[in-house]
Amino acid sequence: MLKVDKKNREMKKILIIKLCCVGDILFTTPAIRALRRGFPQSHLVYLVGNWSRGVIEDNPNLDEVIIYDVPRHSSSWLLGAIKTLDCIQKLRKKKFDLAVIFHRTPFSGLFALLAGIPDRIGFDYAGRGRLLTQKVPFNTRKHEVDRYLDIVISLGLESTEWATEMKVCSKDENYALNLLQLHRVTAADIVVAILPGGGNNPGASMPTKRWPSAKFACLADALIERYGAKIIFVGGPGDEDVVEEVMSEMNTPSINLVGKTTFKQLAAVLKHCHLFIGGDSGPLHIAAAVGKPTIGIFGPSDPKLVAPRGENHIAIWKEVSCSPCYRPDTVRTDLDFSICPEGILECMENITVEDILAAVRQQIEK
Repeated sequence: MLKVDKKNREMKKILIIKLCCVGDILFTTPAIRALRRGFPQSHLVYLVGNWSRGVIEDNPNLDEVIIYDVPRHSSSWLLGAIKTLDCIQKLRKKKFDLAVIFHRTPFSGLFALLAGIPDRIGFDYAGRGRLLTQKVPFNTRKHEVDRYLDIVISLGLESTEWATEMKVCSKDENYALNLLQLHRVTAADIVVAILPGGGNNPGASMPTKRWPSAKFACLADALIERYGAKIIFVGGPGDEDVVEEVMSEMNTPSINLVGKTTFKQLAAVLKHCHLFIGGDSGPLHIAAAVGKPTIGIFGPSDPKLVAPRGENHIAIWKEVSCSPCYRPDTVRTDLDFSICPEGILECMENITVEDILAAVRQQIEK
């Protein structure tokens, strides 16, 4: 079994593989910190998809980020295959010593093998780790952060830190300040960011992770009335319609920043907010990674596995009989999570506006 010793602390060139998605990649950042401490002289490279690159490419513990999209995210399989071969050739030239694979698919092990990487460590889930040289059990009951830490701990490294991180650069900070100033948001305002949409990833959409628009409208009005808050709606491509619907049902004005920020710029905007409220989607985890208190609204997914951790974060979840349906053992099945498997989205519908307002009161008291 590969273990950290004096030689490989100084000599290893390490490739970290995690292509998608935003929250998942942020969950790997504690493991990256542990790798950096364990291999202080090594060249650490992160292989990530274009969609999620913004949340990791400025990470202070990395030396380089390489972009690679799997074939199914390309406009054609032929183009995807060509890009895959090009990426493999590029990696072979770099002569990596170790691949740390945070995926649990056979493709990832094969990819690292073809890239000529002799030591390949990753998850052995359902016997899919045959091409790995060091296999780590995939514990479906652990939080994702802890699962990724399991991999680096198996190298003999130590880590008790589970806080995620995302660096905000000066150019994104300046963009955020100008954007907030344009909408007359000042340092004296109580600013609450709300994500009514989300649940969108490359090649997949999960509107089942979204709380009803009418409830978001009632919540936003209540926050304005009770706390004098300024409400900022955030989101990305595909969230425009749902945010417009929420704002049309409100009685008070709010700010719509949907589609006006990259992930990096969104992180900068969220740093100036007092609280984030939204479903299990990338912006929730970006808010947590920049140190902002959050209230996560969970339905199909289990907050014990994927919610932001720590005293600054509250997860709202109604554990109905059929939830969680979106679990590590179901995510790669033929189930269509764009609709509720039971036909009624009871797990989300049962969450009330007062449930969220009670959580807001807790956050304010803190």
